[in-house]
Amino acid sequence: MRAAFRILLAVMVLTFSASAWAEMRSVRVKIANFREAPAESADVLFTADRYYPVKILERKRGWVRIRDFEGEIAWVAERLLGSEKAVVVVVKQTALRDRPASDGATVIVAAWSDSFVVKQVRAGWVLVASAAGKEGWVSSSAVWGLEP
Repeated sequence: MRAAFRILLAVMVLTFSASAWAEMRSVRVKIANFREAPAESADVLFTADRYYPVKILERKRGWVRIRDFEGEIAWVAERLLGSEKAVVVVVKQTALRDRPASDGATVIVAAWSDSFVVKQVRAGWVLVASAAGKEGWVSSSAVWGLEP
């Protein structure tokens, strides 16, 4: 009985750890500074605009260590992140279309590193909106951030 309990406990811990590891968040403010260390005095490594998605790796006293779509690792104040699902464009250029089909009319042309909030996901397509409110469907293969 104790062995079964230990196995169940180990499975629960591994399941919780895996889900915490995969937590995705997005920038909720106009611009956020991503720093070398978890402190306001630390050097800024890069900045990101609203809806920029990041994967949470660690939490420490109001700061989170993140990984972005390029594999960059940095610290950001957790208060600057929100829970809205978001994606970032990972190709040089892609069309946002009026419907979820490759022959849909182009509504917006998005470029590498442009970020969008996710409105809806369909097989192979994502309905997104920019911070300015412009909407369109983009191929899921052209964006990063759809992880659980």
